[in-house]
Amino acid sequence: MRTTSLKFVVHLSWLALFAVMSCQKENVSTQTSLWGQTELTAQDNSQIMALTQDALNVTGAALAGKGINNGRYAAAERTTNHDMDCSPNISGTFAVDRTHPDSIIYSGTLTIDYSAGALCKDSTEVRKGKLIDSFKLIVDLKDTITYNLTESVTFEGYQKDSVTVDGTFTNHSTSDATSTLTIQNAKITYADGTFVTWSGMLTNQYIREGFHERDQESRQVTGSISGINRAGVAFSATITKAILFQYACSRNIPASGTIDLTAGAVASTIDYGNGACDKEYTITTEGTTTTYTFKRHHHA
Repeated sequence: MRTTSLKFVVHLSWLALFAVMSCQKENVSTQTSLWGQTELTAQDNSQIMALTQDALNVTGAALAGKGINNGRYAAAERTTNHDMDCSPNISGTFAVDRTHPDSIIYSGTLTIDYSAGALCKDSTEVRKGKLIDSFKLIVDLKDTITYNLTESVTFEGYQKDSVTVDGTFTNHSTSDATSTLTIQNAKITYADGTFVTWSGMLTNQYIREGFHERDQESRQVTGSISGINRAGVAFSATITKAILFQYACSRNIPASGTIDLTAGAVASTIDYGNGACDKEYTITTEGTTTTYTFKRHHHA
């Protein structure tokens, strides 16, 4: 009887040890999984920021090409630079309403059509599909002239490099320098079929130091977004230090700024650097910092 009891106790001890080890393994696996999801979400977030600014640059250049410069930070001379990669066909409607005594209203829709991307110079960096920008610009002539521009940017089969973009961007500008972008149910689908969705609000502040110095142009972005990452986990991201796009370096890749990101229960920080013209950014999660590199780096 004593031998049987001893064997039973030993058996229970092994079961307890096995349970503890299994629990520890599960915890480690869960932590690793959460850490990986946060890293993935941080990479998605950087892709979101780059693609969002790219869409604004493209539509801004198209508007400028039609003479709509006020109320938008893009200038007319930029319509022939890299914003128009792949030589899209730009078409649409344009109307001018002069029936109001104190204002002029410009409205219409611009379709920026890259078709199948056959005109792209680099086969690894291709734009396909359409960007559609429906706009209304009210020029108020009372006392001091003011501008009020509202745009709705949608995507139709739009693809940049290896990702597809969907959703609606609503941009509102009341000056040449500042605009507020509201993002509704936007979606990036990757080549492997996984996708990230997000909504939020971002404020763009255009800065120009000097009258003709393109090298002194920049844009700062503040605000926050939230959504669902590729693993189906909810995330939120808040810009804690304004993201700077230094045009002398790149119009789509940040030169500096930080984002606090939470995916599930894990927090991390995305750091775009100190203003140097490079492709790198870092992600710090639970004390571990990893360096990543953007694929593309445009120079003005």
